[in-house]
Amino acid sequence: MKSFKLLVALVLCFITIVSCKKNETPDAGAATGISGSFIGRVQFQDNSLSVDRSNRLIRILPDGGNQSFKIEFFTGVPNITGVRFNKDNDSTWISNDTTGLKKVTIEGKSLKINYQLNSQRWIVDDGIRK
Repeated sequence: MKSFKLLVALVLCFITIVSCKKNETPDAGAATGISGSFIGRVQFQDNSLSVDRSNRLIRILPDGGNQSFKIEFFTGVPNITGVRFNKDNDSTWISNDTTGLKKVTIEGKSLKINYQLNSQRWIVDDGIRK
């Protein structure tokens, strides 16, 4: 009888340990710190379109499984895709473009974008996490 109680206790301990284990992927924290909705002034310029709108929704979402993100603007402005970030400190993420033409910075609740691609340019100076 003592052996049976010991076996039951071991099985219950095993179940408890396995069920309490966190099921996280290594980059889940990155997506949590980067992804989100922001409100701010969106400026966009290309050869045929010029947009300057205040208090607009900007969303940053994972873009596939390769640690890249897309930025959606919801203002008739084209989305930015394939943005990758490096963690600068606990609350700061900076896009990892080496040319400096594709800069996206998330610092705490603040979002700043100065992104140039071909003849297009996106600017957000005052984005605030919603």
